[in-house]
Amino acid sequence: MVTSDTVAPGEEGLYLRLLRDAADAVAGAGTLDEALAVTVDLVAERLGFDVCSVYLSDERAGDLVLAATHGLRREAIGQVRMRPGEGLTGHVAEGEQALFTSRADEHPRFKFFPETGEERFRSFGGVPLVRRGRCVGVLTVQTVREYRFPANEVVALQTLAGQVVSLIDVKRRLAPAGAGRAAPGTPARGLLVGLGTSPGVGLGRVAALGVDPLRAPPPPRAFAGADEEVARFARARDAAARELEAFAAQIEGEHGAAAAAIIRVHEELLRDPALEERVRARVVERQEPAEHAVYQAVEEVVELLSGAGAAKVREKADDFRDARAQLLRALGIAGGPTALDAGDGGVVLLAEVLTPAQTAHLDPARVVAIVTQHGSETSHASILARSLGIPAVVAIPDLVASVAQGERLLVDGDNGFVFQDPAPQIEAEYCRRGEAARAAAGVVAAELAARAPAGPRVAGVELLANVGLPHELGAAREHGAAGIGLLRTEFFFLQQHAWPTVKEQVAFYRRALQAAPQGPVVVRLLDAGGDKTLPYAPAHDEPNPILGLRSVRFLLSQPEVARAQVEALVEAAAVEQADVRVLVPLVTAGWELRAVRELLEEASAARGVPPRPLGMMVEAPSVLYQLEHLLPLADFVSLGTNDLTQYLLAVDRDNELVRQYYSPYHPAVLRALDWLQARLAADGRRPSVCGEMAGDPLGALALLALGYRTLSVRPRAVQPVRCLVHCVDEAALPALRAEVLAAPTPADVERVLRRALRQAAPFLLDA
Repeated sequence: MVTSDTVAPGEEGLYLRLLRDAADAVAGAGTLDEALAVTVDLVAERLGFDVCSVYLSDERAGDLVLAATHGLRREAIGQVRMRPGEGLTGHVAEGEQALFTSRADEHPRFKFFPETGEERFRSFGGVPLVRRGRCVGVLTVQTVREYRFPANEVVALQTLAGQVVSLIDVKRRLAPAGAGRAAPGTPARGLLVGLGTSPGVGLGRVAALGVDPLRAPPPPRAFAGADEEVARFARARDAAARELEAFAAQIEGEHGAAAAAIIRVHEELLRDPALEERVRARVVERQEPAEHAVYQAVEEVVELLSGAGAAKVREKADDFRDARAQLLRALGIAGGPTALDAGDGGVVLLAEVLTPAQTAHLDPARVVAIVTQHGSETSHASILARSLGIPAVVAIPDLVASVAQGERLLVDGDNGFVFQDPAPQIEAEYCRRGEAARAAAGVVAAELAARAPAGPRVAGVELLANVGLPHELGAAREHGAAGIGLLRTEFFFLQQHAWPTVKEQVAFYRRALQAAPQGPVVVRLLDAGGDKTLPYAPAHDEPNPILGLRSVRFLLSQPEVARAQVEALVEAAAVEQADVRVLVPLVTAGWELRAVRELLEEASAARGVPPRPLGMMVEAPSVLYQLEHLLPLADFVSLGTNDLTQYLLAVDRDNELVRQYYSPYHPAVLRALDWLQARLAADGRRPSVCGEMAGDPLGALALLALGYRTLSVRPRAVQPVRCLVHCVDEAALPALRAEVLAAPTPADVERVLRRALRQAAPFLLDA
């Protein structure tokens, strides 16, 4: 609804701004009551509703209670109660289903609550607030006149409800309801909200990272002549490269090859001929000293990258800055990431931006968490933080101005929350949360142990593991996976500083096969390009890399690279006598499978062994319409639900502007999966599902209902999904399939699945 004081709903970004502003406002509120009041005010004022209210569940009484309102009588807060199913709000809570009507009084479930003063409001909209599979409240809106809610407002309110319930949940921990508001004029403090990129919880005092001298232009210096300055640059480059290689070797020994690979990327950048040419040109043509030429040459590259549209490309700017810092240090400029070694144990490192080299220098025994003003989940700093096991929250607006040196912070890297000067009850709550998580895992293990003797209730289910990092292979074995359904090889390639040789690849694959659990090992060929760029691969300026030269297209554009990987896989499988199967990513045409098959047959014949089985990944919707031509070319089929969902819905799941449209529970996705399963079964195929959907209890339940019986999941999800298989009644799955396929929206699908999971295995909602 729009008034003269609101922005038209069609204006781009209105709802996204509402979501961000609601998060910021709730984060700044002092108590739960204040947070709820801020939320309803924002929704009503921004979208022009006469009423916005929040009702929360009273778990002890089993009632819904009016907790906050904009537009109803404020004295009704805390007084109006209703049972689930009572009135329209109770109806939304009972069915866990949104309801929007322009004539509320004509709805059969309508009930008038006179104490609220709502007799003059005609339209009604209600969205359930669902947390961990349970309805914990309802967000409602009302208008005086009859109002037909446009579809974009319905979607916005449903999206907002998910964010509101998460913030309400954490606000309950931050300050108990009714604890009182802050004194007038007191700045709101307590909670900062960002993006959690490395899991875990860290508590410590802030050590703020100041401006690195190596980020600023070097001090003036006399020009010593072109030949001497170029020679100084060459000596510094060689010295910096040796230092980086030594540091990478140290990091690899302490934290593994994944962390060391990012440092080796910087070494490769130092030897970039284009960078050398830029430096030489500035020295010769502008007569700049070497350090000034280095600084400005890299600054030009950084400005180009920082202005690029893709976050992945912009983040490469930090790699160049780190490489420059190494060069400047070798040229005699003091400063750099070694300054991070100072400080006492138990510190939370705060920075505007943290580069990969700075992150790699951190000691996990002393730095308990990282918080930054900028960053993303896929940045190298975030990847390194996960490798080091340091909790991290990034992308916190105005962080540097909001937090003081020495201040105590509790960092929740799972949810992206940062508590300032946390009260004892907050610390205690997080201790309880850790205990609750361990208890939930214990419940799953106990339930599985109790049900195991009777055997699974869904027959013929095979659980495999998805792995990418070496330590995940041991975890897959530990959690009882029946094999590896997806071994991602791109991370190995990302760890290299040049195209790996056949010998290097054979050594890696043999180590992986030795560490893997007994059973088949499905190895996906290099899935590079798109959002996974290799620093040593040919660069391509692509406006839309997700639809560009990626996956098998990229691999086959580098024939020698493809041949080397296939030869290495054949060699490793033969030596280890392992059941290795080769998987081709993002197949869109038959010639791609034939091209890989030719490489397999050629490599196998050279070694005198039978060719390995060849499979195709179903990720592109085009595969659905040419199965009769593609299936004869593949020995097995794997479904990648992440990309299939992305392409079916035309949603880049890493784009925050449209991320809310991405859902594997979209009816189009489920109907495509249902049709595909039936078609493959008719052909005698048993496909494996290896997307993230399979590792979530709701997603796994949907896949079981659709007839899938081979699921490949992250190692830690093997036990919960196995427990699900022991709890769900196979006889109930056909009816569940019919319900799921009939559901008109993703929210309806999830509601159906939550209800079924609560009946079969409610404890898995907390797993």
